[in-house]
Amino acid sequence: MKTLRALKLPTLITTTLVAVGCSGTYKNQVHFNPSEPIRIAVLPFAQVDDSGALIQADENYLIDNVALVSSKLKQTPAQFVQTLAQSELAEASLDVVTPAIVEAALIHNGFGLPGTNPVQLDLQKVFAADPKQVCTKLVSCDAVLYGKVTNWDRSYYGIESVSSVGVDLKIVSANTGKVLFESTATDSDSRGVSKGPTGFSNIVIEPIKGLDNEIITTLARDVVKQSISPINRKSRPGFLKTAPPFIIESAHSAPKGVLVNGKLVVAVMGTPEMTGSFSIGNAIRDVPLVERSPGHYIGEYLPVSGDNFQSQIVTVSLQDEAGRKTNQPLSKIAVSYR
Repeated sequence: MKTLRALKLPTLITTTLVAVGCSGTYKNQVHFNPSEPIRIAVLPFAQVDDSGALIQADENYLIDNVALVSSKLKQTPAQFVQTLAQSELAEASLDVVTPAIVEAALIHNGFGLPGTNPVQLDLQKVFAADPKQVCTKLVSCDAVLYGKVTNWDRSYYGIESVSSVGVDLKIVSANTGKVLFESTATDSDSRGVSKGPTGFSNIVIEPIKGLDNEIITTLARDVVKQSISPINRKSRPGFLKTAPPFIIESAHSAPKGVLVNGKLVVAVMGTPEMTGSFSIGNAIRDVPLVERSPGHYIGEYLPVSGDNFQSQIVTVSLQDEAGRKTNQPLSKIAVSYR
């Protein structure tokens, strides 16, 4: 699969960076060329407990408020950190798949928890997914990014409060299964005796102020920014200012795998103003799709003498002006003609 013209995953470039600050530790390993605009699908982040087990997100893990000193944020720590990571990745030379597309693809392909409304993702299943499966059957991508919040804690000690954040990030190649980038970070921020100004009233008040969400969310921003900095390149290609093409849904007119009335009709809904096509296995290649209305594409295959194929998968494609291509296989129903 190619997401750019002549795109190949680059020769691995290995870089290791370990930074230890006053209160934080950052370990990064880069095994690819960050200047190459490979396409990344960011999977939903998860929070882990002290044993490293995934925590299924619920209201008990919202970034909560502390009366009088904090405002409530209606996100879990994992959701908040994922948003930060996507924002930082948007500044790197990486082609990031629209998050809503990734989540929708997961939900529609059996990664939801049964009985939840609205549907929640089964994080155990998401993190166990094969990157190659994600990038070929769910969304069109070169690699998958996994993220975990390993620590999210605010401790109050009377004369001091300490906020702590830990984040693990990993990018895995869909083609080879190798880790392209890995980052482990922990950091903390304190308020009170060690940082607060002198005076009895400040000794009492500053630790309480340290419980404010603004302290830990600001810390999280710094942690994520430093974690992703090794793959952040200033020379970001102009075409990355827009998201890659996406395909919302596609279908064909052979419900039982047999051409109806001697032809096959293919319909696609996705990004408007793209160049669309579809193929039937390796037998029939690049049949044009015509955009009948914004984002709605239709194409027809009419067999000619000599055409003959059995149980071939129809794959639809949308491509933008930069050559970025998104594919979606209609793998549930193979098509035959003879």
